[in-house]
Amino acid sequence: MSKTAFITGAGGYIGSETAVTLANTGIKVAVCDINEAAISNTVKRIEEIGGIAKGYVFDVTDSKSVDETVRQIVTDFGSLDIMVHIAGGSARIAGGQYVPLVEQKDSVIDTVLKVNLYGAFWASRAAARVMIKQGSGGKIINFSSAVGLNGLKTCTDYAASKGGVMSFTKALAKELGPYKINVNSVAPGVVMRPEENGGIDRALKTNLLNEKCEASDIANLVEFLVSDKAKFITGQTYVIDGGRTLSMKGTD
Repeated sequence: MSKTAFITGAGGYIGSETAVTLANTGIKVAVCDINEAAISNTVKRIEEIGGIAKGYVFDVTDSKSVDETVRQIVTDFGSLDIMVHIAGGSARIAGGQYVPLVEQKDSVIDTVLKVNLYGAFWASRAAARVMIKQGSGGKIINFSSAVGLNGLKTCTDYAASKGGVMSFTKALAKELGPYKINVNSVAPGVVMRPEENGGIDRALKTNLLNEKCEASDIANLVEFLVSDKAKFITGQTYVIDGGRTLSMKGTD
């Protein structure tokens, strides 16, 4: 029987590519996002490769919205085996700017924490409840960031939320291990989007390989972590940044 994956932020650049990549392995995908048009685009991409997908509009910052969506996913697909929380962002998602903490607005900090960290709590909790009841294990993956490891000035809210995801991953892995549920985190560095060709220099300079990271690179890692090949991996954060976080001021 094929598995079902619940993916938040599945309408975005990384989320859409991840959804398509998992669908290509035979996994049925619940495409979840707050943007209905983006959801439709991802569902269409999956259907074009012969995959099975259904779209759900929801707000990851609203625990009730998340719980209701997960209940509907289980009703529609019959099970829930994989959860990948990709929805997230920095000050831009709150209409804010990258500024020092002493200048940052309460509303920006609140939104960034709610989407990145609270969203991980709500999506993981809803998925875990189903997986525990099913009794057949499962995979939970929450997206962190290289910034969560090293920090970044003018992004304290983002750094804190993504660092929190790493600690959350470790604690949740301990709670869910007895149920055969693997909990891991993915921490990308700079990911080059197609519309950002003007930023190619930054993309290349922020890693040691002088390469640009694309959504497919991140999706391939997720594909591995939700597969049986990763059945003995839990509580870990996989940094996929081309070595960006190895840099130390004054030594490179």
